[in-house]
Amino acid sequence: MNKPWYKQFWPWFLMSLPFSVVIAMIITLSIASQYSNPMVVDDYYKKGRGINAEVAKVEAAQALNISFDFQQRGQQFELSYHSGAPQQLTALKIAFYHSTQAERDFTLTLSADANGIFRGELPDNASGKWTLTITPFDNSWRLSQQIVLPSTLLKRLQPLTYGV
Repeated sequence: MNKPWYKQFWPWFLMSLPFSVVIAMIITLSIASQYSNPMVVDDYYKKGRGINAEVAKVEAAQALNISFDFQQRGQQFELSYHSGAPQQLTALKIAFYHSTQAERDFTLTLSADANGIFRGELPDNASGKWTLTITPFDNSWRLSQQIVLPSTLLKRLQPLTYGV
């Protein structure tokens, strides 16, 4: 005597394969709709032109031979010109961009003390790999370099080299 089809193993096994794919697709769609991709930009042409302007600012920093010394002591850090210091020191905008977590990014505006040293304070969660970007008050040049915090050693920050 044969059992009816719904009491046999193989029909249920064969139906479970497509059903599991449908379940996986629903889970994937729900995850994709909850988390957007911040790397995608709508106006890529305008963004590309902005990148070219940033390259010109890096080249300006190279032409001025600007470099900094970065030193961290606990939550405090010091930034001083190593070379290329202007006659009159203006405020610097220092942006810290985290490598993987954009919500941890922060920006500081610092002015120099009487010795020409820029001092700032890092937040408690400042450990990890960061891209440190320094621009002057007039935004005429730009220096950007990756740094790992906490750092107990003196770190030299120099403009990146473009081209051959």
